[in-house]
Amino acid sequence: MTADNTLHIYTRVSTTTQEEKGTSLESQEKLGIKKAEELGFKYRVWNEGGASSSYEHFENRPVLLQLLHKIDHDEVGHLWVYNNDRLSRNEVTAQQIRIAMQKHGVKLYTKDGIFDLNNPQDNFIKTLFDGLSQFENALRADRTRMGKLVKVKEGFWQGGSTPFGYQTVDKKLVLHPIESEWVKKIYQWYADRKSIDEIKREMDKSGVKPRRGKPIWSHGSINKLLQNTHHKGEYTYTDKSTGEVVECKCPPIVSKTLWNRCQ
Repeated sequence: MTADNTLHIYTRVSTTTQEEKGTSLESQEKLGIKKAEELGFKYRVWNEGGASSSYEHFENRPVLLQLLHKIDHDEVGHLWVYNNDRLSRNEVTAQQIRIAMQKHGVKLYTKDGIFDLNNPQDNFIKTLFDGLSQFENALRADRTRMGKLVKVKEGFWQGGSTPFGYQTVDKKLVLHPIESEWVKKIYQWYADRKSIDEIKREMDKSGVKPRRGKPIWSHGSINKLLQNTHHKGEYTYTDKSTGEVVECKCPPIVSKTLWNRCQ
């Protein structure tokens, strides 16, 4: 197939959930094929699947990277995407794509029309659309961040992996019935002057495994557990954007007195 009579159809959704449902990807592909038929072109589908809109660089777009390689080798003359932000909402990435298409004379087709990027008016409109996509993405990311912060303040767990001794129920930390008892023992053993090495042997002998699927306990994992403030019922959450620190509460496993003794 040659670039002259082939419409390259790039499809992507922004979440894994959408990818599993498949409807969005399927509808994008159908619209792309319909456009190819209208043009009397052959077509080739480039399916990126689900890729997070919060990470817009090429490392997260292997299929798009392959497509750009074809563009750089003048093997693509016509590219179809559902809308402008399917390519990228990131300013730098979007500009790199636009420059490559302009340099190699690629016509861009979307559900809203055709862009010839060597035409000054089309290129200007494409630049405006890129800016709008980036602005919308920034607003979306900020809303997500603010929503997460509100949830944290309401006591919901947003910290990633659940600490040893806890489990999540309805997205809130609650005590794990088995692990929490072992946490109590570890603190008490340490307060009673048992060494980390002795505690490690006890834990390995018990058959209770640490988190992250490791078969045995390490000195580091026990030390880290003993320093975890969750076990005394409190921890902090820091907003990465503003630096705001939120003081959070959770069910304590040991008393603050015992926790402080072990420090």
